[in-house]
Amino acid sequence: MSDQPWTIDSIAHALPHPELRASFTRDVNLAPVDQLPDVIARWTRLVEQWENSKPELDKIQSHVQAHGELPAEYRDTPEAEAQTATFLEQLRADAANRRQQGSNAA
Repeated sequence: MSDQPWTIDSIAHALPHPELRASFTRDVNLAPVDQLPDVIARWTRLVEQWENSKPELDKIQSHVQAHGELPAEYRDTPEAEAQTATFLEQLRADAANRRQQGSNAA
């Protein structure tokens, strides 16, 4: 994120999946006022972790597109490889949905 402070709206928009955005909105709306700072802090940490992991995820995705398989360090077991591949596919689908929604917004 830029140097701007987080807002409810910017946190919601930074969450990578619609289910997370719905959970965030529900948590914020249902939190007692005295617990709201803690709820927001928890979600802010999650968004920051997500944003910090994007360069590595992009690198992995580029490798998969170029070579048709995960980098060696992500191929420990067939189960781990399948889980990672599923996760990357979900990320691709979410990105495609966001691009589609952005082109329909105008």
